[in-house]
Amino acid sequence: MYENVEGKVEIPQRIEYDELLNFLPHKGKMFLLSRVTAHDVVARKVTTEYDITKDCIFYEKELDGIPTWSGFELMAQGISAFSTITRIYNHDPDLSRPGVVLSVVDFRANVDVLKNNTTVQMRIDEDYHADNVYRYNCAIYKNRDDAEPAATAKISVMEMKNMEEVLSNARSK
Repeated sequence: MYENVEGKVEIPQRIEYDELLNFLPHKGKMFLLSRVTAHDVVARKVTTEYDITKDCIFYEKELDGIPTWSGFELMAQGISAFSTITRIYNHDPDLSRPGVVLSVVDFRANVDVLKNNTTVQMRIDEDYHADNVYRYNCAIYKNRDDAEPAATAKISVMEMKNMEEVLSNARSK
């Protein structure tokens, strides 16, 4: 799918919405990414964007935007997209591996609202992983060129091969 004639993986830096729909399990109003604008599987980082509209599940009419606290979900979906990019890069045939957010810590917001009809940018860097658990430093920017983030957080996630098996084991205990 993303291999050149030499069999090397070549994933474009910019991945648009229509292609991203294949990268995440989220659908409909819960799909909160518009594009990936850059990624580096070696340095373990990704930059994504989301075009905020009234169709966003977190949209609040009285704010004419989404509350900044909901930005953690935009960050988490950027992490999910990066996980799929990494699996493609590593020739992993299981592209749609489920995952769960284990924690969101040190969430700090400098603004209350991310406004309607704007494009916010998420910059995500992995800083730790062991087995199938990963931690990311995440930042969301009101505008692409902002030097200071609107919000930051550390998000830990766990990937698994079979979510139903994990849930079944938890129910049986």
